[in-house]
Amino acid sequence: MTITKDEVAAFMRHVYTAVGAGTVVAVAFGFMGQEDADKVIEVVKQLGEGLGIVVGAIAALLPIINALRASRSASPTAQIRKVESLPDVTVVPITPKGDEMVEKAKK
Repeated sequence: MTITKDEVAAFMRHVYTAVGAGTVVAVAFGFMGQEDADKVIEVVKQLGEGLGIVVGAIAALLPIINALRASRSASPTAQIRKVESLPDVTVVPITPKGDEMVEKAKK
C-alpha cells in the first residue's frame, strides 16, 4: 500500500481540526493559556509538514527499490528457484555450467 501526499493532507486536516477544537476548549476552560495553545498548534503543523516530506521521500525511493527487486527476481538463480517451486517440475541441467547454476540455486 502506497500512501500519497493527498492522503497525508486529508489525514492531517482531521488532526488539525481535532487538535484545534481540543485547544479551543482547553483555553476556554482555563486549562491552557493562549501562548501554550499557539505552541501546540505550531507543533502539530510542523508534524504535518514533516510527515508530508517523509511520504514524498519514500515515494521518490519506491522506483529504486522496485528496480532492485526486479533485478534480483530476474537473476538466473531466482528463476531456477521459481521453476523448481512448481509442483511436478524438475530442473535438469544439460551442461556443466547449468549444473553449477542449479546447485547454486539450491543453496
